[in-house]
Amino acid sequence: MAEMGALRVLMDWRALEHIPPDGSISYAELAAKVDAEEPLLRRFAWVLVSTGVLRQIGEDRIAHTKFSPIYANDVPQGKFFQIMFDEGLVPYSRFPDYFRKYGRKEPLEPTHSPHGFGWGVPEKNFWEACPEQRILDVNISMQTLDQMLPVIGIYPFEWIVENAGKVAPEAPLIVDVGGGKGQVLAQIKGKLPELPAERLVLQDREPTIKDAEENRPPLLEGAKFMVHDFFQPQPVKGALVYFLRRVMHDWSDKYNAQILGHCRDAMTPQSRILIMDQVMPNPPTTLPCQTDICMMNLGAKERTVKDWHALVDLAGLDLVKIWQVPSTEVSVIECKKRAEA
Repeated sequence: MAEMGALRVLMDWRALEHIPPDGSISYAELAAKVDAEEPLLRRFAWVLVSTGVLRQIGEDRIAHTKFSPIYANDVPQGKFFQIMFDEGLVPYSRFPDYFRKYGRKEPLEPTHSPHGFGWGVPEKNFWEACPEQRILDVNISMQTLDQMLPVIGIYPFEWIVENAGKVAPEAPLIVDVGGGKGQVLAQIKGKLPELPAERLVLQDREPTIKDAEENRPPLLEGAKFMVHDFFQPQPVKGALVYFLRRVMHDWSDKYNAQILGHCRDAMTPQSRILIMDQVMPNPPTTLPCQTDICMMNLGAKERTVKDWHALVDLAGLDLVKIWQVPSTEVSVIECKKRAEA
């Protein structure tokens, strides 16, 4: 805990960015650069020296190791640690108080969640509770998860090309709902070069879409970028695939049923919903359990196979298949429109 606290403080002061990449700096010089007392800075830095994150030269100089540069200059891996600290450990530290106040029951609402409670704003949801800079940090850090969690190799995306004729010629083939800046949609397009970019749609919140348009992936030239709130009716009708990656674990079943219901109402009988998310094994493994507690902070959760069946049924859909591979808990839950829905 001391190591994490020391690292978070030095990241906040941007102290590691003042350490020369190929040299060293004295504690006094570094303290002056971040406007801190030298004894205070040294105490924090010594924690990181003792654990091997930083390296001390002699008695008075400090240098990087091969590990420390990721915590400087807004590197996504460092930002990932930062948001796990801010949006995870801060609420975790208040868990006992939270459950004393709200009772020993699952947090299932985006407000009055452990996250809002931990930050002293229980009436706000995650997006309302975080200042703009923290939201930007979250977006940067998610690049780390995009690198860690596979996209290609779980579901046979070739199905989309092979079945393109089942929808109207002008209908989109993929609508990436809550798709961030298009990094995943670009991966799918890269896997399927014959997939027309003009028949791809990226949807997300306005700030995210604005950023995506300013930094459009070359593979998505010609794709439509659209501001959309997935709690509102889906404006794109009759697409072949409505794709939701790492969306469902952000919400409890009540809210996910709304998101999926809007997609369902836009579908044709030939359409599919593809949900790419973790499937919690039973007995459990480490990563899904840890992310489940992270999502509890937001009033959300990870799901088992049984949970996914229940959610899909609640949304008025039929579950076609859960696509899984042995190397990861990331799966694709394929759904179709129920005949009477």
